[in-house]
Amino acid sequence: MGVVKALAWLVLLGAVLIATACRSSSDGATPPSAAEILNKPYTAAIKDAHFTLVAHVVNGNIAFDATGDGALVVKPTQAMKFTMLTTLGGQALKFETIIIAGKEYSLSPDNPRWTVTSSASSSNPSSMFKGTSASYLGEETLSQGKAWHVKAQDAQNHPFDAWVRESDGYPLKYASMTPGSTFTATFDRFNTGQTVSAPPASDIQP
Repeated sequence: MGVVKALAWLVLLGAVLIATACRSSSDGATPPSAAEILNKPYTAAIKDAHFTLVAHVVNGNIAFDATGDGALVVKPTQAMKFTMLTTLGGQALKFETIIIAGKEYSLSPDNPRWTVTSSASSSNPSSMFKGTSASYLGEETLSQGKAWHVKAQDAQNHPFDAWVRESDGYPLKYASMTPGSTFTATFDRFNTGQTVSAPPASDIQP
């Protein structure tokens, strides 16, 4: 099916932000530039973050809604994993993705073993909050605190929105759009010891 690959855009974000902020926060202070805001998760005192996800995926003539969760590890080694659950044709399906050390591992219901993709142009969890043509949209209050809201485009020119907590630079929310598909990750727990490791070699398809 290759449905997991429809979410490859989640980790294909690259390039350096260039736009600057144009609005002030509610307390009257001038916020950082859009570039500075999106760089804060990489300079903050964060080691790992858990997130829940909601997605609408369109892959050819197949479309479905999915929910799930995952973990983003920032230090000491950048990595990511997430699981999507959906029901398609009355059947419950589970899709898993692991990104670590420049490789992307995918597990789908139509294949009992992990498939692996190794490419210098993909599988980069460290670029999740980076993009071009960025602009500051204002301050919003989320369940985890006050956040700066920035809009930008990823390396494939797909739009995404990012919310970064003002108090510590932690990521709070990420929403991406590709033609027909949407993906929203909401970060809810930080520095809880989340870990990501590659599947055992015996479980990987040759």
